Amino acid sequence: MATILDVAKKAGVSQGTVSNVLNGKGNVSSEKIRAVEEAARELGYTINERAKMLRKGSGNVICVILPTIEFKQYRELYNSIKFCAEQKGVFTELLISNDNAETEIELVQHAQSIMALGVVTISCLKKHENPYQTANLKKVCFVERKPLFASDYYGFNYTKAGSDMAEMILNKQYRDVIVVTGRESFSNESEYLQGFKKVMNRENECFCNVEYISTDLFRISNSMLHVISMGRKIDSIVVSNAGYAERIIELVKTFIPDHKIDVYSMAQITSLPDHEFISYELNYSRLGKKIAEKLIDTDEETFVDEQHIFENDGIRKWGDEKPKKDTSKTINVLALDGPEAVIIQNLARLYTNHTGINVKVAIFSYEDIYTQFLNAEVLDLYDVIRIDVSWLSWFAGRLLMPLEEIDADITDVFEEYIPALLDKYAYIRGKVYALPITPSVQLLFYRKDLFENTGIKRLYQEKYKEELKIPDSFEKYNQIAEFFTNLDSAEYNVKYGASVTLGNFGVAASEFLARFFSYKEHLYDENGKIIINNEYGKKAMQELIDGYKNSSGKESRWWTTSAKEFSDGQTAMMITFSNFASEILGVQSKIADKVGCAMVPGGNPIYGGGSLGISKNSKHKKEAMEFIKWLTREPVSSAMAALGSVSPCRKTYDRYDIIRSFPWLELSKECFQLSRTKRTRDEGSGFDEKKFVNIVGAAVKETVMEISDIHVALERAQMLIDMEFNNVLE
Repeated sequence: MATILDVAKKAGVSQGTVSNVLNGKGNVSSEKIRAVEEAARELGYTINERAKMLRKGSGNVICVILPTIEFKQYRELYNSIKFCAEQKGVFTELLISNDNAETEIELVQHAQSIMALGVVTISCLKKHENPYQTANLKKVCFVERKPLFASDYYGFNYTKAGSDMAEMILNKQYRDVIVVTGRESFSNESEYLQGFKKVMNRENECFCNVEYISTDLFRISNSMLHVISMGRKIDSIVVSNAGYAERIIELVKTFIPDHKIDVYSMAQITSLPDHEFISYELNYSRLGKKIAEKLIDTDEETFVDEQHIFENDGIRKWGDEKPKKDTSKTINVLALDGPEAVIIQNLARLYTNHTGINVKVAIFSYEDIYTQFLNAEVLDLYDVIRIDVSWLSWFAGRLLMPLEEIDADITDVFEEYIPALLDKYAYIRGKVYALPITPSVQLLFYRKDLFENTGIKRLYQEKYKEELKIPDSFEKYNQIAEFFTNLDSAEYNVKYGASVTLGNFGVAASEFLARFFSYKEHLYDENGKIIINNEYGKKAMQELIDGYKNSSGKESRWWTTSAKEFSDGQTAMMITFSNFASEILGVQSKIADKVGCAMVPGGNPIYGGGSLGISKNSKHKKEAMEFIKWLTREPVSSAMAALGSVSPCRKTYDRYDIIRSFPWLELSKECFQLSRTKRTRDEGSGFDEKKFVNIVGAAVKETVMEISDIHVALERAQMLIDMEFNNVLE
């Protein structure tokens, strides 16, 4: 096995230089960095992380002790901890106890031997003796089960879960019910039973036979097989653990396939309905995130033991449990072409299955949908209209019915949404015209492997005498783009510094405005006039031209094209809207595991995406209202995000199963609140943004294609803006 001395000899440098290069420390020249990295690759040298930890005197590993990894909820917990830890440069180690006390104690000793940063445990220990304390482990988080010695504890309200599920059983009026739990010695199981029995034992309310079975990992199949084989007409099986429920369902399918049994179980949150059993959901991904954050962000000296009881999500209703038989009504939906349209189409089928109401989705391009809006007949053809946020103020009063006139309590649903979205995606001039469906915001995406490469960082340092960092201004953005464009593409696998998307006037205007808003918060001056022919407009246009020189240019026609370039590894950076970002993680992506995201330079991102409104002339306004409420709220909104779209709902951004897949969503939520841009004046009939971006986009393309210089292009654009928008104020 190669040693650090071998690498030093082959690279022709000192051992200290090799150590500095491999650990990202010291002031080492780009030539030496390249030589060391090449020598390490050729010799197959890898850093011994365990040895590094021992030298430091403390580990960089979180040990996670679970009873089994077979159950989905435990995998969800572990994956959430692992993901959060990786984001902070911390490793995780999975350890399985099989609910054996002696094994768990051995695993505790292992955590001690590697000087673990912290331990997360679903403990099976019952005695007063605390092996975690004996092992001198300072940061230990107990999850789900609470031994007598447990101090820092994380779990859910299991008593309420038991009560809630008992209420469901009573409401269903089942006659023969089996309740299956784990060992009653575990705190979560005893609390669950306490809550369940309290409801079931209420006088004169329970008219069914209830049998309670306490079991464990190894006896669950045998215990249930004995019950099933008795030939009882069981109506329902209620289970405290999703892993147990999965085993029970397999037994039922195998031995009594013709006997329908409704199975209820506590389980992790799912993105789509679970068709095997009815889930009472608990957010294990959020639980794991909070645990990891505390272990990593809290020093031993300030680590305070606490009790954390997280809210149960419970039964999430995907639709009416008993679909209506009347299928005579049809809702027509006008949708924008893109990933979201396909998702809406498929979710519409689910809605039809639940309600019996047919939903037809017509899909149009960005330009064609605008043409449809200009056609008065659209009001008669469609019930639900997907409208771009940039067009909402202009078309709301012309096309849409105020939602309060259909549902007087419509604002009751707003508590589910991110508050910052309401003024942008719902309210127009004090009335609710739409519900947000795909709120998005501009984000900066970059190649982490390039920005974190030691050799590249050194080359940048040598050229610009400063550290390579995520750009916070478009001046720096262009500088970095120029740097990457001029790199040796064969060595570093990058062709262009950045993408600039100029396919039509709308996207061209977005590129300009992203830069304009980095200098000025919004379009309007103190008199309410739009001014772009000023110092900010000139700076923005110059920066756009400079950026274009280090891009793929005409190849980037639309945001999906730029995303494809980025996913192919052609570009180092890209600015696009978050609802297009899933494109960079497709199966053909070459950089899926190398993507970072950040705030756009200037910190004032443009918001995009759209809302759903109801046509003035819809013949099925109430049905359309119920459909858009269903589509834009939980749990469907989270399903849309999990399928590659975005969501307006707060709870989606607590779903770490979704955030792990699309990590920029967490940042986009923050950006919604930071964006200070505004499209409409404080008062007035609305803003025809389509007309505005056509003027601006034309100026951009004229300038980029060198038909006009900046001064002439902005002067002409300002004249048209004055004629179309500013003169109406005089």
